[in-house]
Amino acid sequence: MPHIQIDYTASLADAVIKGRLVDKVHQAAVDSGIFPVWGIRTFAQAMGEYRVGNGQVGNGFVNITVRIAPGRNLALRQRIRQELFGAMLAAMGPLFENHRLGCQLEVTEFDADVSVYQNNLAATDDPAEPSVCRPAP
Repeated sequence: MPHIQIDYTASLADAVIKGRLVDKVHQAAVDSGIFPVWGIRTFAQAMGEYRVGNGQVGNGFVNITVRIAPGRNLALRQRIRQELFGAMLAAMGPLFENHRLGCQLEVTEFDADVSVYQNNLAATDDPAEPSVCRPAP
């Protein structure tokens, strides 16, 4: 973990790519040292059908949801929020000068009672790579 889902209005597609939003947010998660590297997954998608505010074409919005395993204390969740939001603003911040733009980030926890996963992404020969595998029950 985490799973980082980035949704943005299609009007921002060029800015997301040029600002390297996905790269910056993903790297911020890596650099935080909070998560096993192999557990970090970052996804992004442009929303083609949307309305923001008064509906004018130039309005844009970026929403990032960071889903993490349960059990981290509030201070750590707030640190995650701050570091990843900082990366978002580093990528998108220049747009605030001449575009109507909203940026939001929320950290949520998976519900351990109803979540299950299995992977072999950390199955390498490198002992420095942490194992994040947990077989499904």
